[in-house]
Amino acid sequence: MRIPLFAIGLFFLLWTGLAQAANINFDGSNITNCPKSGNQYTCDAFNKVDAYTIASGYAVTVKSSVTLDYNQFFTMSGTAKLTVVGDISFSGIKPANLNVTGGSIVAEPGNFVVGAIEGAVVVADITAASVTLGTAPTTVKGNITATGEVKISSRSLVTGSIKGNVIKTDSGVTINGNVTAKNSFDLGSGSKMKGDIIAPKVNILPDSVQVEGNITASTSLTIGAKSEIKGNVDAGDVSLAPENAYISGTALVGKIFLDWSTRVYQTITCKADTADTKCTCVTNKSGFPVDSVKGPKCGPGVQSGPHHFEISHPAAALSCSPEKVTVKACADASCGSLYKNGATVVLSPGGATAQTGNTGSVDSTVAQYAGGTATLSLTSMPSTTGALVCKDSTTGSTTNCQMPFNSSGLQVSGDPRYAEDAQSVSISAVQASGSNPQVCVPLFANQNKTIKLKCSYANPASGTLPTRIQGTNGTYVPLAGNASSACSAAGADVLLGFNSAGVATPRMQYADVGQVGLTATYTSTSGADSGLSMTGSGNVIVAPAKFAFSAIASPQRAGQEVPSVTVTAQNKAGATTPNFGRETVTPDVALDRVFVKPVFNAPKVVANPKLEGKLVFSSGVGTASELAWAETGTINMTATLNNYLGVQKIDTVTPLATGVSNNVLFIPHHFQTAVDLSTEPYKQFPALCGTQLACPDTGADPRFVYSRQPFALAVTAQNLQGVTTENFDDADGDLKNQQVLLLALDAKDTSNAPPVNPAGGKLTDGSAAGTTLTGVPMSSFSKGVARQVLAYQFPGAYSPSAAASTLAAPTGVLLRANFTYSVNNLVTSKPSSQGKEAALTVLTGFISVPNSSGSELLPMRLDVQLKYWDGKLWRVNLADGISRFGKPQVVLANCLKQLVCSNLVVADQVYQFSGGVLAGNGRLTLQAPKVAGSVDVSVGGFSYLPSSVGRVVFGVFKSGPVLYLREMY
Repeated sequence: MRIPLFAIGLFFLLWTGLAQAANINFDGSNITNCPKSGNQYTCDAFNKVDAYTIASGYAVTVKSSVTLDYNQFFTMSGTAKLTVVGDISFSGIKPANLNVTGGSIVAEPGNFVVGAIEGAVVVADITAASVTLGTAPTTVKGNITATGEVKISSRSLVTGSIKGNVIKTDSGVTINGNVTAKNSFDLGSGSKMKGDIIAPKVNILPDSVQVEGNITASTSLTIGAKSEIKGNVDAGDVSLAPENAYISGTALVGKIFLDWSTRVYQTITCKADTADTKCTCVTNKSGFPVDSVKGPKCGPGVQSGPHHFEISHPAAALSCSPEKVTVKACADASCGSLYKNGATVVLSPGGATAQTGNTGSVDSTVAQYAGGTATLSLTSMPSTTGALVCKDSTTGSTTNCQMPFNSSGLQVSGDPRYAEDAQSVSISAVQASGSNPQVCVPLFANQNKTIKLKCSYANPASGTLPTRIQGTNGTYVPLAGNASSACSAAGADVLLGFNSAGVATPRMQYADVGQVGLTATYTSTSGADSGLSMTGSGNVIVAPAKFAFSAIASPQRAGQEVPSVTVTAQNKAGATTPNFGRETVTPDVALDRVFVKPVFNAPKVVANPKLEGKLVFSSGVGTASELAWAETGTINMTATLNNYLGVQKIDTVTPLATGVSNNVLFIPHHFQTAVDLSTEPYKQFPALCGTQLACPDTGADPRFVYSRQPFALAVTAQNLQGVTTENFDDADGDLKNQQVLLLALDAKDTSNAPPVNPAGGKLTDGSAAGTTLTGVPMSSFSKGVARQVLAYQFPGAYSPSAAASTLAAPTGVLLRANFTYSVNNLVTSKPSSQGKEAALTVLTGFISVPNSSGSELLPMRLDVQLKYWDGKLWRVNLADGISRFGKPQVVLANCLKQLVCSNLVVADQVYQFSGGVLAGNGRLTLQAPKVAGSVDVSVGGFSYLPSSVGRVVFGVFKSGPVLYLREMY
């Protein structure tokens, strides 16, 4: 067998390519064409064959663009660095072959592209002119920095900060880090972000975007529907799109537009307002009035500077080290609010400089190494109108700003902790070094000393329980008369063990919460340190360990206030902490929710609006008010302490207190039933009654339909506010195979299946067979709305000759939807339950075809009419200008004499009723048969409009008296 020459050539190329492929390891080895200087390699190019590995600690610079193919391998780890003078593309590589677990990647001045194949993961910092995270989901764990555009594909994950000129994301992106854009930032639908955003233009696209962080947008900020900003906003023009767009924090804006059902939970401040004006920049179309619970609340304009400053300091300090103080920029005389536009202060003694920033508070230091008593003071920019206030940081009482600096003393400190959690405090005995007075040295190294300890209440200013300190014997000593009494002025003596560094770390327990002051005093009257007396104090923040919800009844109604819910702040042992809620600064406790079910499969997305409500605490127990959730489904309510006396984490790591309620099912508040005229063939009926047809009491927009005539009904699940609850859906597994019951009641809601006489009316599926309909199956519901075709059928005969007792007069019908979750939990469209119901009039009707006669040489036009039974007689339905029929519906039968029915021709046109009749040239027309005879004519094909039979005679005179007769031949 001969092998073709081209096949031999192809085999040779493949074989030589494989033979030349190599593993290139930048790990200290010498690499051909990549000279090394120390740990730095420099290469002219990377080919599309080899596998490249850059080990931790090594850097590689490539002087041309790098594009990796599908079967190549690329590995980086640790502190490795790849720098390319050109573009970098990882789009073609198989994700499994891309193993970047650390380091940095730089494209100078080129572009970086990754992720054309789903599943690419890069753990590295990326710097380039532009960055594109491909057309498939990509994960980057590291910072992204670009001088130009950054594009992030749908469902990608970035853990790290993102910086660029223009930053855009597709839908479903997750970002855990700050975003800074020089021009604009667009965050795609369904995305989630934890971090701050800074960009002139910020566009949060609809819908269901969640941002946990602050947004600074100097030009504009747009927030799409169903999107939440959990943070503060500082922006120019702000627009919240309908509906359910939220800003949970404050908004400092040039102007703001609140569309339907949108909210800013905290204060709105207009930048152009003065201290005496407010709300001039707010356009409120939210539906919630200004200063109402859900409506916008506006604050006065931005102050030009702080009213005064407040310095919190310990009672005494050491001359051998700087002493911590806290500086607050107060916005008013009481310091009830802080000035948050930033101020620079220079403290004395010591000259330390600090910025109060956007929080209005900053920790700094004072220092006086010469010892003695100093007067605390500061200078500021901007200046103030009020006088400086000093406060003792341990007791919270106002001082004269005098603070002694001693050469020896006790230092007391403790990290924030949970109530009733045994954690250590630090008590150190130090003195100035003899050789260097600016250095503190231990005083009680490896000694046990009896220290008098006192506790006090700094914030709140009083309490009922003491701190307890563990002595060297392991016993906890209350700094009071007993463990259940308030802190005493006498305190207690506690034997403490000091280590080689002169520090004692006894455990402390406090069953309540707040800022607790702890003062330590040592006085010696004997021994080597006889006559030594020193003291020191410090504060410990003690926060609640958890929140406990009271039992919440289930189910609840969507959008309706949940009654009688309390949230109790507890210590670690589960006891109530009575001081919680008495602090000078109200604790930041956020109510939220955890969505439990239903769980929808993609692409269907559950609706999960914010939990409404607020908590007011008294003696450790928070009472919830206006607590409501606007959707259906099962949630847990949550309470989270975000900030407690300036503390956001325990030990800078552990979250503050949280609490979770029991599972609470929310059901629709009510249903709405409404005639659906949205699609053919149901756009015409039920039709408007008009003035001629006296419809029974069926509402402001009376409509009629004929008995047995099919029409479409929309059934909508709604919350208290009348907004559709989208989670009431067939995709909810708990609702499958159930149905919403439908009832037909009389217009006055006094009886079912009207009329009473003749009895037997019923709902049907609208088919000719008239199958009984009991309700709307859940399979018809999508996003809270179902569309059901149905008809209402009278029991009586439909013949125009039927006895009057068998015919139903025009009957008003209300269509009610009911769904029972459990006993006493009926969801209904009944108006007394705030539902709305479709109301219409049902008529007994028929098509009246008259008898007629005329010449066989001329067409016969029949004046067909639509009639209804008014309870006494048949009337033309002047309100019906909608019904129509065509040639196929005309029935010709019983032809006599010379007529043959199949030869008769009906004019082929649409026969449209107007005012209940066919008039003029629109009448039913039989073409001239040219022979004499008779035919029965009726209109068929309508189960809801039976037809009378008209006898039409061609060429045969009518019977009856003849006044004059002349025959001509």
